[in-house]
Amino acid sequence: MVRRDSADDHLRALHQQGWEAACSLHRHLRGGGELAPVATPGVLLEVGEVAYGDVAAQYARFYGMNVTYNQRSGFYFGSPLFVAAGLVGDAVANSSARSRAQAMAQPQWRDFSPCRAILTDRRMLLHVAAENRWVSLRHHEIVSFLPVIDQWALFTDYQQWEPMRLAGPTVPWLTAATISVLNRGRSEYQQLPPLPLPD
Repeated sequence: MVRRDSADDHLRALHQQGWEAACSLHRHLRGGGELAPVATPGVLLEVGEVAYGDVAAQYARFYGMNVTYNQRSGFYFGSPLFVAAGLVGDAVANSSARSRAQAMAQPQWRDFSPCRAILTDRRMLLHVAAENRWVSLRHHEIVSFLPVIDQWALFTDYQQWEPMRLAGPTVPWLTAATISVLNRGRSEYQQLPPLPLPD
């Protein structure tokens, strides 16, 4: 029990640190401050590209998929009762397999994985650990941007990519930083969706 309490305390501390960092950045940006560039060890950015954040988060995508399943079809020889029982068993197994395949095919959150999220002036660059690959999502392709701070989550939808969810203690900070980047060229930080953080 002590180990679980310790893990819970650690997670609470991470969330508290993330919240304080987000509030501090929010105040800084609302006061006219700008994001400071950060180094991205081990990652080569495009020429002239500037990174503003390099954080850990939890990643997921929302999509449906094509699912195949095998139908069972036995050949039964014997008494009518034995043949009927075999056919009924096949029908039940096939119905169950079809239901599982239909449930798996439905659009839903998938590909849950820890990720490294690098926010730059041009894109969100994600290293998805479970797939060991980099995903590059350009800011100009964002269709929707929905921070859900009470869930420690940021939902974004892109023109050429499935809806994405980033979650975790660093996400409120990442959201404030992303709003700042998306507002470049606009007059004020406040022009994108308001962030429910205290001033």
